[in-house]
Amino acid sequence: MENCELYGLLDIPEEVIDRLNEYGERRKGALPEDLCRKLLSRGEWEQGVKDLQAILAEDTDGIHILWEQLNIVCGYSYDEYVRRGIGIDAFADTMKFCTRFLREHYAQYGVYKYVWAWWFPRQISLSEFRIGALEYEFADGEDREIAVHIPSDADMDKQSVQESLRDFCVFRDTFFPGWQGVRLTCDSWMLMPQLRGFLGKDSHIVAFQDLFEIDSVDGDATWYMGWIYPGYEKIDDSLPERTVLQRELKKYLLAGNRFGIAKGHIVRLPGK
Repeated sequence: MENCELYGLLDIPEEVIDRLNEYGERRKGALPEDLCRKLLSRGEWEQGVKDLQAILAEDTDGIHILWEQLNIVCGYSYDEYVRRGIGIDAFADTMKFCTRFLREHYAQYGVYKYVWAWWFPRQISLSEFRIGALEYEFADGEDREIAVHIPSDADMDKQSVQESLRDFCVFRDTFFPGWQGVRLTCDSWMLMPQLRGFLGKDSHIVAFQDLFEIDSVDGDATWYMGWIYPGYEKIDDSLPERTVLQRELKKYLLAGNRFGIAKGHIVRLPGK
């Protein structure tokens, strides 16, 4: 797949495409093979991204590293999708990860900047796929699991979530049959037990929680702030109250309580 074809398929903003093309035209030489290998190998992703950032030292807005990663998508990931028989819709939905975060950064700060290069190797290496509302990562580490991720634009309606899970099971059984029986886990603020009191039984988030059995809670984790209160890092009166969740959690936090991140596993898949 040509780079320009990929940019159109992923609906990358025109301004970003212009900057990608400008970099591509003046770029000299290919990446070292060892560096590309790191970006495709779980366990070496972090070092691979650091090595790539070191090569692209002047890349203040992340557009250069985005070009390099998308170039690998063109030269490796797309061909692997075709070879395995995975459809173009799944390919596009998965790789639009970068488009989503480009647009979200623009909406929040008024400029396009790519700051998620550290996560994108999951999609590039065919370890993570978006199937409907949710993303699924085949995590073949010390504890083999399929990690369920919740995109920021996910439709969390109960029907959409269940449809995604059912479609994923078909996807897994078709393309990754060796992963049948591996449990599906989720590590998210959306599984925190306090949310039931904040949101009520009719909440989509509470319905999502009902799929899981909670295994652990990390009350020291604070990365939930970036998702619930984008652009805010301190817990004080300045936190917005635009949604019921923001309002109720703000009161809870200002009262001196801790929130955090919970991890759980799906007890029973829809239809099982």
